[in-house]
Amino acid sequence: MNQRENFFAMIEGKKPEFIPNSMEVYKTCVMATSIIDSPFQGGLDAYGVNWIATKEGSIPEPNKFMFNDITDWKDHVKFPNVDTLGIEEAAKMELADVKRDEMVINVFSACGLFERMAAFMGFENTLCSLVEDPDASREFFEAFADFRIDCHNRIIDAYQPDVITYFDDLATANGLFMSPKVYREVIKPAHQRIAEAVTSRGVIFSQHTCGKCEEIVGDYVEMGAKIWHSAQISNDLEGIMDRYKGKLIIEGGWDSSGPVSYIGASIEDLIEEAKRCVRVYGPKGNYIFMPVLMNENGNSLLVGDPRLEPMLKAFNEINKL
Repeated sequence: MNQRENFFAMIEGKKPEFIPNSMEVYKTCVMATSIIDSPFQGGLDAYGVNWIATKEGSIPEPNKFMFNDITDWKDHVKFPNVDTLGIEEAAKMELADVKRDEMVINVFSACGLFERMAAFMGFENTLCSLVEDPDASREFFEAFADFRIDCHNRIIDAYQPDVITYFDDLATANGLFMSPKVYREVIKPAHQRIAEAVTSRGVIFSQHTCGKCEEIVGDYVEMGAKIWHSAQISNDLEGIMDRYKGKLIIEGGWDSSGPVSYIGASIEDLIEEAKRCVRVYGPKGNYIFMPVLMNENGNSLLVGDPRLEPMLKAFNEINKL
């Protein structure tokens, strides 16, 4: 099996021949989300929020909020015209010379509904709004879900992707930002519509959430997510893989907050972490390996790192199921 065939065997609940590696199985496309949601090079996004580029990625300019009260959002936010965003041009650039019969086309969709509210009004105001004014928060999320669905449909038309990875970070390393009840009542209905709009087009929906979010992973499965992206070891990954085998694929497993992800971690330590992932998660049959290496220039997956090649070589030498 090639990478694509092996991936889809896993998606269909069959036993893969080897563990897919996120660095090799995907053609990851990021230009569309950069022009819609969060400019990777910094600057104003399509809504007028200024982003600051850092080595680790771009973030909304700190302490510069568009509004402080969620009931005021309509007075400040204008949705961009999807026709003017340049999604089709981005697709042509990113898909040039891509061999679709060998790789999986994965389009990232960053800055999800919760993150978008925080980009406008900061985390403190956002978290207060979820509890103090759930009705206005739901209205905001539903409106932005409509726009996100429009963007996803345009992305699907232009890219014809196999997967859309939708980003919404709802948790810290210790737990959710909000209670599961608040998530289910205020945010989940809009998330559900976004997921269903993607899957109704025959595209795999991958949910990205960092942190300890295991309390709502079942909700992701209910929404139709086939992949949980960037799954971190603060969660009971083995238990989740057993519980949702045949329904959910775990992409992650790397100790992204431990010493192996510190700047300057040794090649030997990285190889041992790769072997641990193969040994612990690989036999489950619903796992995609996703290493996270940091160096002085940022995330090695974006800026490169000489440690990647020997680590991946060691991974591939033992990568048989």
